Amino acid sequence: MNARCCTLLIVTGGSLVLAGCALKNPPFGADIMPESARAKIPGTWAGPHRSGAVVPNWIRNFGDPELNALVADAVERNPDLKAAAARVEASRAAVRIAASSLYPRIAMKGLGERQGQHLSGDIGRGINPPEFGSSGTENSGGAGLDTSTDETSQRWVYGLAAGAAWEADVWGRIRSKKAAAKAESAALEADYEFARQSLAAAVARAYFSTIEAAQQEANAQETLGIYQDYSKLTDVRKQQGFASDFDVSQIKSRTAAAEDALYTAQQARAQTIRAIEVVTSRYPAGRFDVRRSFPGQPRSVPAGLPAQILERRPDLIGSERRFAAAFHRVNEARTARLPRFVLSATSGLGTASLDSVGALDALVWSFAGGITQPIFFGGELKAAQDLRTAEQKAAAASYVGSALRAFGEVEDALAGDYYLRKREGALGDAVSSSADSVKFSREQLEQGQIDMFTVLRLTGENLAAKVQLTQVRASRLRERVNLYLALGGDFAGTGAPK
Repeated sequence: MNARCCTLLIVTGGSLVLAGCALKNPPFGADIMPESARAKIPGTWAGPHRSGAVVPNWIRNFGDPELNALVADAVERNPDLKAAAARVEASRAAVRIAASSLYPRIAMKGLGERQGQHLSGDIGRGINPPEFGSSGTENSGGAGLDTSTDETSQRWVYGLAAGAAWEADVWGRIRSKKAAAKAESAALEADYEFARQSLAAAVARAYFSTIEAAQQEANAQETLGIYQDYSKLTDVRKQQGFASDFDVSQIKSRTAAAEDALYTAQQARAQTIRAIEVVTSRYPAGRFDVRRSFPGQPRSVPAGLPAQILERRPDLIGSERRFAAAFHRVNEARTARLPRFVLSATSGLGTASLDSVGALDALVWSFAGGITQPIFFGGELKAAQDLRTAEQKAAAASYVGSALRAFGEVEDALAGDYYLRKREGALGDAVSSSADSVKFSREQLEQGQIDMFTVLRLTGENLAAKVQLTQVRASRLRERVNLYLALGGDFAGTGAPK
């Protein structure tokens, strides 16, 4: 391709680009919502919360180095997260593929071919030899032999050529395709980030459930120990004539039930350990060692403003980017019905050498411009535009639904955190008071003022309060994790794969 062709291609293409249509930017955030939904977003959360910006790096707010290390290890090892990272990388390659059509496509071709023919019949009367077409192999591009008066001839054909073709993106079809791919890539990056946060939350919830199981095992062990002591005491009282066989059988029944509760608690702990092994991508052998005491309960959370989660929560950002991708695909489908402007240029140097006759050298070049206007495709192009328009409507509705669910998750988590904190205080008082009742009842039992069944009832109430308190403490920690996730708070090392 000579310099003149290249210059003309560049100048003509630049003129068409300057005359092209600018892409429209899609709405984002709350602007995607209809006015009726946008107007209902409150200025503050209805649930109890602390004012201020959402706390970053939430996983460290529990003050538990073991949990921090566990989350970091899970993020490093989790195969689903690696798959999400690979999808992000693939989407970035898709953006480069879509963008490549904005540039000229240039190719070179080298040709070396040996041709021959053997003719018989009416030679020299202007009758061309038969053409067999493609035989299933790629055509090298060499011209066929000319009709010859010679019965038999052979020749070499060889040369080198280069060509370029470029479609001027006058209406923005290719740019819309690139913008859609870029928005889809951004959506996958947000999916990856939300998967990271969700994985961290799943690890934290499993971690607290494992501690809860250990605490309930300790409660069951304490219960069994108390009933075993009561059983021994009842045996002594029977020998002294202060207890009957009925009393002994009742104590033994409660002791057996407490032993069963211990085995159940041990089984539950083994199951929760396997659960944390699975979520951290380990083999579920039930041998992972986790602490047996709860970390300190975190303080109240600053929740920010409701409208801010639209810009912060990764799943909502991903939904917004998918809407943007659908928006650009509508424009891509619309402009596919408009004329296309294509420029091309070729140039080459070749030689045809006929045996025993001579050689002919040729320098050829061409420059062409064409306009293609779709006329009738059986309604395909209009249907494609309708399809993309419907997809855009679905993406907008999906975004609104996701936002409403996000608001609901935050409100539920705020309310749950508040009431669990109140319940923890009430159950703490109940455990303390019932423990005093058990202590006083044993003193009265020794003085003969009350019977054994009263002591057993008060002991059971104390143990039940301890079980409930353990449940509430674990639930409060898990609910705090849910709140952080609902608010879109990040944790250390966030961000899409580099």
